[in-house]
Amino acid sequence: MNSLPHNAPLVIGFLIVSVVMGALHRRLSESASFLALLYCLPFTFMHELSHFVAAFLTGGRPSSFSIMPVRSGGRWVLGSVRAVPTVFSAAPTALAPLGWLAIGYYLLLQWDFRPQWVPEYLLIIVLYACSAACTPSFQDLKVALRNPFSLILWAGGAYVAIQLWSVMGSGSIARLLQIAS
Repeated sequence: MNSLPHNAPLVIGFLIVSVVMGALHRRLSESASFLALLYCLPFTFMHELSHFVAAFLTGGRPSSFSIMPVRSGGRWVLGSVRAVPTVFSAAPTALAPLGWLAIGYYLLLQWDFRPQWVPEYLLIIVLYACSAACTPSFQDLKVALRNPFSLILWAGGAYVAIQLWSVMGSGSIARLLQIAS
């Protein structure tokens, strides 16, 4: 199924579903219902874990991780990660939940190539979880925008990587990595 990565309706549909899931998750997290908070718990864990891992990998020195819901300013805060934002770590740490979007999209592209022993309902559950966990919070966006040099650094790095990938192709990059190691 080679045309799948270039299938615009699939990409747009996946993004729309992810935005809707993120909005649903945000709306449920604002309610005071114990069941709604319990429903949001696994997605909150995934969301906060992405912040923690990104901070750790980029030198943001994460110091705390919590998924205990706390009432703050008339709303619920379902989780938090404390880290030290630097020019190198601020943007990837703040926007780390978007990584779940990439993982979900990759899973969607690999749907027909999964091992036979993996049931479809399991893939649907993982896709659902990735869609619900991928939305950055308003606080995440504030942290990213408060550090514009970090955004510029990572956007520039992503642009260069994409340009190299398109010029060299995946086979050339793999050969370069083999030579370097």
